[in-house]
Amino acid sequence: MSGDFDALTAAGWYEGRDAGEGALAAALTAAAVLAAATGARGSSLFPAALRALREFHGLAPVPGTAGTEVAATGCVIDPGTAVHAARSFAALAGELGEEVFPLGRTDAGGALGVSESGGLLCVDHGGRWVLGDSVADGLRALTTGRAPRRIVPRRWGWEAPATHEDPLENAVRTVLAGVYVLHHRQLFGARSLGLAAASLRGIGAEVLSVPVPLPAGSLQDIAAPLTARVRESLDAAGVGVRGCAITLTASAPEGTPAPYSSVRCSVRFGHSAVAPAAAELSLAAGAGTVHGRARGLVRACVRDLSRYAGAGADVPVPVPV
Repeated sequence: MSGDFDALTAAGWYEGRDAGEGALAAALTAAAVLAAATGARGSSLFPAALRALREFHGLAPVPGTAGTEVAATGCVIDPGTAVHAARSFAALAGELGEEVFPLGRTDAGGALGVSESGGLLCVDHGGRWVLGDSVADGLRALTTGRAPRRIVPRRWGWEAPATHEDPLENAVRTVLAGVYVLHHRQLFGARSLGLAAASLRGIGAEVLSVPVPLPAGSLQDIAAPLTARVRESLDAAGVGVRGCAITLTASAPEGTPAPYSSVRCSVRFGHSAVAPAAAELSLAAGAGTVHGRARGLVRACVRDLSRYAGAGADVPVPVPV
């Protein structure tokens, strides 16, 4: 087919399309089914879902190509064909921190849903996916075979810069840089660090896991007293820096909403027998940060931490957790 072929236009879509009362009736019926299946979570008909249904309800776009990156497939826009995935959508909504409403099904049997932020999502036998950041973009991706984003936890890692001879102080100052980045990018303000130590002997069992509150003051001013407090915690537990892998983690405070609550920044050292003072800086993010506003914030954190680690501004490829 011609490179100008557009599956949505061929299916009857046009700018300003409104499926009218039929779309509203289908939406209300689906909302009632969801309410019965899952309770309040996933049952509300939010504005983005209603807009998507009024614009696309009743369309059945078909591919105009075999697929550019993955196999292209068609779909049917009818929420009644996706209500069977109510519990899957409810679980996904909990991770995303925003509701997901059924929109239709793919010809391959996947359930399509729209998120509160307007993205097109899919749940199928292969996993959970973001097809597009808008419904129109997602439908075009589906029918042209553009690869979707898999909704899975991710992790990025860097070699931390060695700014201090003392590996413990270096680790504290590095994790405080992570605390700053998380706060600056508006994910959350950490209130404490998680301090963990694992023995390098035997099976590497964890020998210490305690919280260390962050004192008040600027990050620059608290670095030295915080290092002393961490050292006191290690000494009190009889844990030496030598012979253990030490990890400091900045996590979201209790009450932080999803998906921001799934993000954490860690620094680890002592885990390598070859270079025991070398520190690894990492950022981990839950599956819900693959979509919506959180995705942009996490990507900004990755860029900031890359610069801090001297790795440049490019966003490295995440490793699925």
